[in-house]
Amino acid sequence: MSEIEESLFNETFRIFREASSTGISQSAAEIPMAFKQKIDRGNAVFSAFKVHRMQNDIASQLYESNGVLKPFEQWKKDVHPMLDHHVRHWLRTEYDTAVIRARQAADWQRFEQYADILPNLEWMPSTSAHPGADHKAFWGTVLPIGHPFWNSHRPGDRWNCKCSLSATDAPPTATPRANGPEDRPAPGLDNNPGVDGRLFSDTHPYIANAYEGAKETVKSFLKDEFPDDVDIDLINDGYTRI
Repeated sequence: MSEIEESLFNETFRIFREASSTGISQSAAEIPMAFKQKIDRGNAVFSAFKVHRMQNDIASQLYESNGVLKPFEQWKKDVHPMLDHHVRHWLRTEYDTAVIRARQAADWQRFEQYADILPNLEWMPSTSAHPGADHKAFWGTVLPIGHPFWNSHRPGDRWNCKCSLSATDAPPTATPRANGPEDRPAPGLDNNPGVDGRLFSDTHPYIANAYEGAKETVKSFLKDEFPDDVDIDLINDGYTRI
């Protein structure tokens, strides 16, 4: 399918806008309207890719392997697990992570504003009742806000991560060794949303593994949806590497 269904996009976009607004409201930071708009544009791009992926995943189940059109009831049965994942499980995880990363993006903006007073950041332990082991080695790390470590590792680079950063004037610690495969951010979460305003990056499978023609379809759709938004060229400027 080469078109994006508008009502499905609108609902998906609404959900992610709600998530980002919720996350930003949880931060004590006052962020510029331009940065909020940047997050919204990123939400629009991500929503369009998500809808395109879901539509095409569903359409791919219309035919048997021999090219014969499936009976409706068979097709309905085949796509039900897919819809359950797309609309319930994945969307819930994406929403929760978007809330977390929007809050962290707002926090990062505040960290930069007060870096002359509190120049370092401390990685705080997870607030989860059952934290994973992947970030424990980073808990208590204190490094300058401009340290290269933060370019590759941050709270929020795992799905539903509940670690956080805190600004501090405490002296820096040693830089953790974090070069193993287990230390890599999850695909789609390897960027810093506080810098680029993107809650999900272009390594997310919806984008990195998109169907053929998806990028062109998303670009055309968003230009039609937001004709007055000259910055929608975000699609061409680092979001999808077109």
